Amino acid sequence: MAVEGKFTSFTDKQGDRYDLAPFAWEHRKALTEMYDSFTPKAITQGLPPADARARGKWIAHLLDAGENFLAWQGDKVVGHSCLIPESDGHRGEYVIFVDKQYRNRGLGIALTRLAVHRAEELKMEAVWLTVEALNFKAIKLYKRIGFVFCDTGERERTMILRL
Repeated sequence: MAVEGKFTSFTDKQGDRYDLAPFAWEHRKALTEMYDSFTPKAITQGLPPADARARGKWIAHLLDAGENFLAWQGDKVVGHSCLIPESDGHRGEYVIFVDKQYRNRGLGIALTRLAVHRAEELKMEAVWLTVEALNFKAIKLYKRIGFVFCDTGERERTMILRL
C-alpha cells in the first residue's frame, strides 16, 4: 500500500505498469488534463462538468475536501479517486474516475484499495458511494472490495463498506 507522498507501482491485467500515489499540488495540471479529455461529462453521477470553468471548480472542490489518489502511466494521469471525510470524521464518501482507455485493467480496484486503506488510517467507521444501478462493472468492483447496497434506488444506488 502507498505511503503518503510515495509512489507504489502496479501492473495491470495486460502487463502495463502504473504508478499510484497520493495527490500532490504539483500534479494539479496533469489531473486537470485528464478531466479535460474525460468522457462522458456531466450526464449523471457527479461526472466532470462539460464547462471548463465549472470543471475547474469541481476539481478544486475534490482536492480541497478530500484525500486524493492518482494513477499515472508515465507522466499522464489516467485515474483519480477521492475519499471525502464527513464533518464528524466517522464516515467518508468515495468517488473514482478512470480514463475510458484504461478501464477494465484493475486500476479501479487498486485506487479503491488506496482510499480504503487511508480511511482505515483515519479510523473511519465506513466509506459510502453512489453508483448508477445499471453500471454493473463498477458494482462488481465495489462488491469485490466489500461494499454492499444499503438502499433500493432505481437509477442510483448507495453502497457502503463498514470498516
